[in-house]
Amino acid sequence: MVPSCAPPPPRRLARGFTLVELMIVVVIVGVLAVLAVVGYRKLVTSSHVAEATNMVQNIRVAQEGYHAETQQYANISKDFYSYYPQSAPTGKIETAWGGSCASLCQSGMQWSMLDLRVDGPVLFGYATVAGGVGIAPAPASVTVSGQTLTFPANPPTEWYMVAATSDLDGLGAPNTYVYTTSWNNQVFVDSAGQ
Repeated sequence: MVPSCAPPPPRRLARGFTLVELMIVVVIVGVLAVLAVVGYRKLVTSSHVAEATNMVQNIRVAQEGYHAETQQYANISKDFYSYYPQSAPTGKIETAWGGSCASLCQSGMQWSMLDLRVDGPVLFGYATVAGGVGIAPAPASVTVSGQTLTFPANPPTEWYMVAATSDLDGLGAPNTYVYTTSWNNQVFVDSAGQ
């Protein structure tokens, strides 16, 4: 057998990543991280808004129960902007429910008059006002997502309104509002922490 003079098979050289490939990977990871953070923030905000919508519905049910017993709705809050349990609710601070509402409530009225089941501390502040036939609500309207929600100037029936607010982004001013009234069966959410 004659020895072959064929050259040995070429060795594969170990090849690393180029700078361009590495930069592309870093950009992709950065975009995915931004999308994940935005998605997480939206999820957290929507869970906080769910607290308010559930609580507003609970206040609605409690108002109807109070009306069934007393033939009138509970006019608890001093006005539509006197929020309980904290007067300037911030999404960074949870406040326990159940204390006295002192200067935030009408004389002789307390939130304990409504049969509310509150599981724990809340992020939102809540207000509920009520009136009788022909008594105009104050305010006469609120703005929800750029549209004006107008209340009857001369209500033909007894009525109540419920509001909730919080500063979910922590910038120092309420930016999320949730409303409902006895005139309709809808819960209106404005801003949703954006």
